[in-house]
Formats: sequence, structure tokens, C-alpha cells
Amino acid sequence: MGAEAYDIVVIGAGPAGLCAARHLLSRSSRPSVLLLDKTEPWREPVACAEGVGRLSLLETIHPEDSWIRLVVDTAVFHSPDGTVVTYHDANKGYIINRALMHRDLALWCEEHGAVNRFGNGVTEVSLPDRAGRRRVTLEDGSSVRSGLVIDASGPLSRLGGTEGIDWKADDLEPALFAHVEGVDLKTSAVHIYVGKETAPGGYAWAFPRDEKSFNVGIVIGSAYKGKVNIRRLLDKFLANTFGALKVRGMYAGSIPCTSANKRTTAIPGLIRAGDAAGTVNPVSRAGIAEAMLSGVAAGRSALAMLGTATDRERARICARHEKDWAQRRGKRHRKLAKVKGALVRVPDADYNRAAHALSGISQDELTMSRIFTAALGRFPRLAWAMRHLM
Repeated sequence: MGAEAYDIVVIGAGPAGLCAARHLLSRSSRPSVLLLDKTEPWREPVACAEGVGRLSLLETIHPEDSWIRLVVDTAVFHSPDGTVVTYHDANKGYIINRALMHRDLALWCEEHGAVNRFGNGVTEVSLPDRAGRRRVTLEDGSSVRSGLVIDASGPLSRLGGTEGIDWKADDLEPALFAHVEGVDLKTSAVHIYVGKETAPGGYAWAFPRDEKSFNVGIVIGSAYKGKVNIRRLLDKFLANTFGALKVRGMYAGSIPCTSANKRTTAIPGLIRAGDAAGTVNPVSRAGIAEAMLSGVAAGRSALAMLGTATDRERARICARHEKDWAQRRGKRHRKLAKVKGALVRVPDADYNRAAHALSGISQDELTMSRIFTAALGRFPRLAWAMRHLM
């Protein structure tokens, strides 16, 4: 007996994979869809700050009220010397319950025809056979066949790496955060802390998780991986910034930032999405909305491939897919990657002086244009770092 066959296999039931499957199953002529994940994606701790911009999220989905833990309207920047700059965002953002969002989207997909198979990871995606179908092999030794695979399996994906599709993240950053109680900060604000002693090449952050607890973490630049001990950095930051806290859990992860290099993320029959495609904003390290948008794009392109007969037609769809992503996020993210490389070389003293200048502007008048005018225009090294956005 041959392996089970599906029109489309989606690997990974995180934001990208779930949104890809949801898009596929929202069409009037639904393809057969198999949704795979190595875990049950709502039963495992989600290694994520869970913050997302409201407008960015609305590009893909209107969130259920139950997914929103908190509404955030303020960002607080802490310079290396402790100077604080507060910025209010009228568009607001959300702290979401990703585990609940994962569960609800997975159940929606199942109710609309998907076969959900969780707790069984994928070990291999084969080369296509003469009919263009691939064998997807699972950890338990079973396999399925499909002409189309969407790989949304995360930043460490190695699937399809021999086929001319990029598989290794150019800028994979270590991150570590603690879920803590006892932080004396407002839950309507997120806090960002910079400084070469605090988080070389990256930043530390404190995001509210709910009314009683915060996620506090550190991300460091990939160039510092193996050169500094991120656990020691986080322990020191927690002790120096917040004092005695109750730590409820500590979680490590990797952030696959978009690099300045153009990447191939789609080939006939195989499309990467989300973290597997390196869609994270390289400066803010935001990735939830980007992953969801990428998943929808992957679903759209997979449907287009489903109706084609030749590799030439599929190759044209792949080219359109990558051009569309470049217009939506990719081109700007590659520019930001160049900015990021330059910002790493800016000394702490420049950030301190910029923060001093900005802290004198009232919160009501502190707009993004004022930030650029007051800070970048007065500090040449910061202005030079930002030149790639001009």
C-alpha cells in the first residue's frame, strides 16, 4: 500500500503554518491539507515575548478578544546610562496569548477539513519524483506524499536543504527570557534597554505578560554567540534592574533575523514561511505578524502552484512569491539589516547623548519625526548608521 497523499502538507503549526493552512482552507475549493507539528503547539511553553503591533496583526487576522492579554500604548527606551525616553503610540499594540491563538487556529483548520497530526516531527522532505510529488517522513517512520510542501517548522529547519532553497539563517541570534513576578512597572508599556554591557549587539527587554507578571529577556547579536554567556547577562540584568523577583520559568530560543542578503525561499513544490524563511525584523526582532503574513503568502502561492502543470509555471509563481514578499517586508528588512550592522558600531556614549536630547522633549510632542530631527541630526554616527533607510 502506498503512502497517504495530500494536496498540500504544512509543516509547523505556529503562526506561519497556521495562517498558511487557514488561507488554504478558506477557499471555496479546498485542497486536502495535512498540518504537522513535532509538539502540540498550545501545550508547550511558547518561547516568545508575545508582543505584536495592532496594525501589523490586522494585516492578516482580526484577533479574538480571548487572545489579547493586554493592550500596550507606550514604549520606554533606557539608554546605557539609565536615561529614559518614553514614546506613546496611538496605534497601540497587543500582548497576546499565543498558545490560545495556536489552539483556536488549529481547531478551526481541523473543523474546515485539515488533518492535524501533532506530536510527531518531520525528519525529511525528499526530492520530487517524476510526477513532482515528495515524500514527507515523520519521526515515527511513517510517511505521506504531496506535490506541495510549506515548511514553517522554525528557525532551525534543514528540510529541503539540497535543492537550491536557502536553509541556513544568515543572522541567527541567541535569546533568553524569564517569566517573572515582582516587576514594578506599568502593564501598559514595554521597556527596551540598550548598552554593550547589557546586551552586546542586541537589547534587553521587559514586556508585561499579564496583570501580575512580566517576560524579561535578552537578545544578543549573532557575532557575540559563544563569546558571552547570555545566562549570566540575564541574571545580572534581572538583579541590577529589578532586584528580588520570583522566576516562574526560563526559556531559550533563536531569532532568525532577515539579513542583508537576498534569499531563495520558494522553489517548485516547496515554500518556506515564517522563521524558516528568516522573516524577522532585524532591528526590532519582531516576528509574529511577519510570520503570519508570510504564512498567508505561502498559502496563496501554494494554491497557485496546485493549479499548474509544469515546473516552468511553478518557477514563475516562486519568482512572484519572492517579489511580493520583497514589496511587503523583505526589501525594507534588508535595509534594516544594514542599519543594524551599523548601529552595533555606535558607541554607548552616542546613545546616551541622544537620549539626553530626547528626554527634554515633552511626551506629547515626541513623535518619530522629532526623534529623527532631534537625535539623528545632532549625532553624526547615529545618522550615518541610519543612512540605509534614506
